[in-house]
Amino acid sequence: MKIDLSGKQALVTGSSSGIGRQIALQLAESGARVIVHGRNRERTQQTADEIAAAGGTASIVVGDLMKQDEAESVIAEVKSKGGVDILVNNAGGRHGGWAPGWHGVGWQNWLETYKQNVTSTVTLIDGLVPGMTEKGWGRVIQITSAVAIHQPPNFPDYQAAKAAEINLSRSLSRSLAGTGVTSNAVSSGIIHTPGSDEEITMIAKHAGFEGDWQGHEREIALNVFRQSVGRIGRPEDIASVVCFLASEQGGFVTGVNLIADGGM
Repeated sequence: MKIDLSGKQALVTGSSSGIGRQIALQLAESGARVIVHGRNRERTQQTADEIAAAGGTASIVVGDLMKQDEAESVIAEVKSKGGVDILVNNAGGRHGGWAPGWHGVGWQNWLETYKQNVTSTVTLIDGLVPGMTEKGWGRVIQITSAVAIHQPPNFPDYQAAKAAEINLSRSLSRSLAGTGVTSNAVSSGIIHTPGSDEEITMIAKHAGFEGDWQGHEREIALNVFRQSVGRIGRPEDIASVVCFLASEQGGFVTGVNLIADGGM
């Protein structure tokens, strides 16, 4: 199956690194014009340059989506570039880092984590999806997390925020009935990125695996993360799912939370 996104323009939030970067690269490889977003201009431009070097087309927008004025500026700049056919809400994370534990997260962390994941996503949907419905075609994809479904006993603020993204994705799909625009979520399992390397190393050490975790990847995946494919995920695993949902072939899929967690 060949995915052809020629003639489509995509915005991928948080695509200057990690999973978002790979989503941007693979959408461009499939023929989409990609608007790369990040908070750091230099890193954001690096992703766009990488797309261009591979023969793709990319531009950038820079802004902190947790700040209303900057989010609105991002939306205005995207509209000036012609709007989007594909919106991938990938930007997110947890305010206050990844220290384990349930109690003591604190009111401020709950609030800021919700804003970082949910409020920023809703702002972009409100600003850009009406343009999709006017054209009669569009794809809205939220990158969420498998911890929203099978909850570990820590970082509850992040779990709850990602569960809210799944919920709003389904609700949005129903509000878009008959418009030609779909809305879906992709819940990822443990994915190795430069940003997650320290966390995976810490978890592996806590489980009794010493040294380079890659040397014990199969055992860690099966016995610690319980990812039954026997390996830890890579950004390409999530990007491939996104490309399918963004394509014509994915047009019959809406209101779905597609779980890509290695069988967790």
